[in-house]
Amino acid sequence: MSLLSKPNIAHRALAAALRRSNAEQSLIAFAKLTHGNYRPNWHHELLASKLEAVASGKIKRLVVSMPPRHGKTELCSTRFAPWLLTRHPQASIIAATYAGEFADDLGRKARSVMEQPAYERLWPRSKLADDSRAVSRWQTVSGGSYFAVGVGGPLTGRGADFLLIDDPHKSRAEAESKIMREGVFDWFRSTAFTRLEKGGAVVIISTRWHEADLVGRVLADGEPWDVVSLPAIAEEADEYRQPGEALWPDSFDSEALAKIRNVVGEREWSALYQQRPAPLEGALFKPDALGILDGEPAGVEWVRAWDFGATAGAGDPTVGVKLGMWNGRPVVADVVRFQGAPDEVERVLVATASRDGLACAIDLPQDPGQAGKAQVQYLTRALSGYRVRSSTESGDKVTRAEPLAAQVNVGNAALVRGAWNLEFIEELRVFPNGRHDDQVDAASRAFASFVMSSNTGILEYFRQQAEKLRAGQFV
Repeated sequence: MSLLSKPNIAHRALAAALRRSNAEQSLIAFAKLTHGNYRPNWHHELLASKLEAVASGKIKRLVVSMPPRHGKTELCSTRFAPWLLTRHPQASIIAATYAGEFADDLGRKARSVMEQPAYERLWPRSKLADDSRAVSRWQTVSGGSYFAVGVGGPLTGRGADFLLIDDPHKSRAEAESKIMREGVFDWFRSTAFTRLEKGGAVVIISTRWHEADLVGRVLADGEPWDVVSLPAIAEEADEYRQPGEALWPDSFDSEALAKIRNVVGEREWSALYQQRPAPLEGALFKPDALGILDGEPAGVEWVRAWDFGATAGAGDPTVGVKLGMWNGRPVVADVVRFQGAPDEVERVLVATASRDGLACAIDLPQDPGQAGKAQVQYLTRALSGYRVRSSTESGDKVTRAEPLAAQVNVGNAALVRGAWNLEFIEELRVFPNGRHDDQVDAASRAFASFVMSSNTGILEYFRQQAEKLRAGQFV
């Protein structure tokens, strides 16, 4: 060997030592080293910092909830287990997912990282043992181990310093089944959790399917968990995003997420993408009982009731619901829904009133205090020539919605067919557990304006409606 080659050898050795040291300390650096095209976003950096805290023993219980296809499995399962073994070559790892065949996939992907020449060269104490390389179970030369299993599978005789559970629920259908949910939780509590060694750590990685899924159950059980919950679209401002901004715009920008939302519907969007699972039916409305009319019925008295929302961001929009009473049957004919500053609210209210015509009354909510009174007075002047009435809200949202819900649930309410129908129905379905309640608020106000303006009183009104229903007078 020539003398000229010695500096090159020393340089390469130093570079390898630096790469090894950096990758052992940083999960992101390790991901870049073992995945040449890895391009992390800020949320991957945040997630990696939490996983690093798990590896160092600072976090013992971690829940990660993120939208589909946003890189959680790549970092938390494929890269995290091999990286853990660079720091803890003798650690025992159990990895679980909803089915055995997919557990094999997790093991195969993690094993492929361990088999990279760079990994074996930089971490010889952590490389795979030659006689233990099955896809779902393998060992390191130092005695560390990895075992992948489907949720519900046996773990007898196995211990875990780290228990990683990635997507414990297979589908919406299984998450909706109380029997299946209980089965997952019972396996976690009586089988998987009992495999933890003293001081062992648990990481659950999941999109949300149901309020009582595994994540919901463990968070409700009282033991403290660190939680990383990242909605696809920010609903509140934080150090990383403003309301309305996408989580990973390089891969799923706001336009792409809007298309996904339109396809999957509000219920799936809220659960899978926003990490806010809501029940199939809300506590109040059963919108499948709604009738659909092809056009506005004639000879109906109409009112357009408004609910004023946030001027910007992720708060409730401003909504105007046009509702009438047709043979004692509430009919929603139109919904106007938008988000804008006060001057835009005024413009839309005036334009909508012009379209509805002078025969349609306008009902405005009045916030308590002088500011609310001034706002109503200002809008009433802007709507000069129309029949405008206003009142403060009384009671909570659910109480105000109950009279309309009673009519919807017995099949005594209808919608006029329109592009707004789907969003309106979805909001009814999850109320009061959904993200928004603006359409319910406005519709409840519109219906109340008819009931409370009658001379019969609300109890007598419902008695009359029940009599008509029994007599088959509703069509």
